[in-house]
This record gives sequence, C-alpha cells and structure tokens, in this order.
Amino acid sequence: METKRGTDGQAVHPSHLENGTCTSAAFPLPRPAAGSCESAAPPSPGPGTPRPWSPWSVAALALVAVLLAGAAVTHLAAIFLTLAPVNVIRATHGETIDSYVRPEFAQDWKLFAPNPKQRNDAIGVRLRTTGADGTTHTSDWVNLTAQDVAVIQGNPAPSHVHQNMLRIAWDNAESLRDVRNLPRGARGTVAADYLKRIVLQRVGRERQGERITAMQLAGRYTMVQPPTWSSETAPDTTTYRMLPWWPVTDQDYKGL
Repeated sequence: METKRGTDGQAVHPSHLENGTCTSAAFPLPRPAAGSCESAAPPSPGPGTPRPWSPWSVAALALVAVLLAGAAVTHLAAIFLTLAPVNVIRATHGETIDSYVRPEFAQDWKLFAPNPKQRNDAIGVRLRTTGADGTTHTSDWVNLTAQDVAVIQGNPAPSHVHQNMLRIAWDNAESLRDVRNLPRGARGTVAADYLKRIVLQRVGRERQGERITAMQLAGRYTMVQPPTWSSETAPDTTTYRMLPWWPVTDQDYKGL
C-alpha cells in the first residue's frame, strides 16, 4: 500500500483522504482548495469581527455630521443675536432672526442688563495742601482714570486694582448720595470713606513737599458716539459730578 505524506511531512493514511482533501490524525488541517492538499483557504471572519465601512457610508455620515454642526451653529448664533445689544447684523437682519427665534426659542433675558455702558467716565481729584509756613495751596485736577488706563494699555494681564477698583468705588459712592450731595445712611458713609482711602493710597501724604489737608473728587462723563449704522443719537456734551471737599487727617491713612 502506497503511503501518502501530508504537508507536515507525516504519513497520511489513505483512509484520511476523503473527497480530494487531506487530513492528519496528529494535526487536522483546514480544508484546502479543491484538489490540493498543500494550500488552505484563509479563515472566514468570525461573528464578532466588525465589517469595514464602505466609502458611501463614510461620505453619508460625514455629510450628516456637517449638516448637524451647521444647524447647531446657526441656531446658537440666532439666539445670541437676540440677546446681544444692538449691532450691525441685528440691525440689518433683525426680521429674519426674529422670525426664526420667535416664538419657539424666545428668551426672556438679556446678555447685558440692561445694556453695556455707553459712556466714558473719568475720575479726577484735586488736593489742598498746607506748607510749613501755614499757607495753603490747591493743586490742579489729576486724572486718576487716565493713570489706570496708562497701566492697563499694553499689559496682557492687568490687575483688578487698575481695571475696576476706582471705578466701582466711585459708582457706589455716587449712587449712595442724596440731592444735597451727602451720603445716604451708613452705607453711603462707608462707600464714601472707602473711595476716599483708595484715592489717598494713590496720592500719598504729601504733594510737592506740602502736607495734604483736604481733597475733592469729581466725575466727568462723555457719551460714546453710536456707530454709523445705528439710528441712535447721543448728545455731544460732557457732564460733571463734583463732590464736596473732604478733610484729610492722619486717621484716614491708618492701615494704608
């Protein structure tokens, strides 16, 4: 009887040759191509192996993602424009934006409450000093806001002190004064003292070698002109708010 050998070099019994295929008792081989015992077909993917996406499927998914992203950006932009202050886009396409937003997506709040500040405020101080011989002098006005602006410009990370401290203190003290220009209640007095100490911290105890004995603060307000596309008109005037003279004593410098 003729002995056959498999691909592994081992003898193959004739009984293991069935229908043109070869098997080995020691190591069963995968079913090869028809009529061959030397090559085997690659195994088929198992049930857990993911099938690759076709180019058409990838293109369809990319198109859907782009459309969804565009719709989301358009929706958020329309909502933002309804909440933002008047601008050139809203002034030009206001009806189109409102027709999309209202009534389903209407918002009952504003991005700024009530509106961003539309004026330039400058806070100044002048000082009364007393010389060694007892004579008094009054200085010119010193623009404290301009000093803050000079520090902020060109500074990538300006401090809160130069951005807001003086302005907020002035706003609080001004809002808590009555028609006689006097502080209203305890809060008004505290706000005035706080503003006074901030200014004294900047000007120091002396000016040109003379002791500071009194100070006066004032605010200058100039409206910002509206842009060319706006129908608003702003008065081309400057208004002032002047506070009374405040005496300066050593107690005012305590802790500074």
